[in-house]
Amino acid sequence: MPIGKIATFDEGSINGSIEYSTLLKSTKVSSENRELLYTFYAEKKPVKAYIVIITETRDLTTKWRLWLNNFSLTKEFKPIDTVRVGGSYYNLNIYDVTHLTREGKNEFVVSHSSIEGIWIHIINSVLFYEVPEFKTNYKLRAGIYLIQPSEEIELDGEGKNYVVVRNPNKSILRVVNSTGTVTTIGGSLDSDEIEVKGHLSIIHESSQRSPAFLFLHYSENSITPSISINVNGKIGKDNKAVITLYNDGEVDLDRVLLNVMLNGITIHFKSFNNMKIGQKINYEFFVPKKGNVHLRIVGVKSGFRKILDKDLEWETA
Repeated sequence: MPIGKIATFDEGSINGSIEYSTLLKSTKVSSENRELLYTFYAEKKPVKAYIVIITETRDLTTKWRLWLNNFSLTKEFKPIDTVRVGGSYYNLNIYDVTHLTREGKNEFVVSHSSIEGIWIHIINSVLFYEVPEFKTNYKLRAGIYLIQPSEEIELDGEGKNYVVVRNPNKSILRVVNSTGTVTTIGGSLDSDEIEVKGHLSIIHESSQRSPAFLFLHYSENSITPSISINVNGKIGKDNKAVITLYNDGEVDLDRVLLNVMLNGITIHFKSFNNMKIGQKINYEFFVPKKGNVHLRIVGVKSGFRKILDKDLEWETA
């Protein structure tokens, strides 16, 4: 018999895009460590925003205080779902924070001061942006579902799936889609996030009795204009790289992020704002020594990201 569930808390369609991010590190908040800060960024003022929290407590009389951008969100601990696991309770809280979320940096704080403390397993933010050129069908589900040893669960979702699971056991959670195994997860007190396209299954390969956890399943199917950035450049004999970025897509970009790696290690980062259709950007940077120079360029439009990878060649004699 299944223990726990994940349930839909929002579903529909928007002329725009959806952005989500998750704090995955399990953290204890107590009298010794009274606050947990979660920072997230909004590309612009969202038309809708949620905060989703999964906690672990010893009882249901817990008290806390939640703040967003220095505004008190609540003092009451009232989970919308709770599952008993051993001697603890796993709890789900979801808040509509549209009115408090602003463009740019947002700071969410969990405050609690008991000696026993509470565990915050995940904090997740979901931001909806209005973008006339985009259309997104979506379904957002959250909860506490216990994946028992040897159990296999199937998750249906059109387009892209975003899943957050936790497996603190010496066992394996195997995530599989139509192409085969996507990833395996196990042996960590923290949660893990997975992004995969199409139908997927999660299999708990374990001979133990302890369950793993499914916390989030978001699915979305987006119709978007083409986001494309053309990149050309070389590295000269003086170790100076000269590149040209060209927006040859179908939409203006809020930002273009440039990450330069030398032999797999980041040596330079640059962000360009408001790159229009047809705009060119010429840029130079120094490469300290010979090696493989790899560029990762990310075009951003209202939280939607398109990634381009390119190696730069060294100029020869």
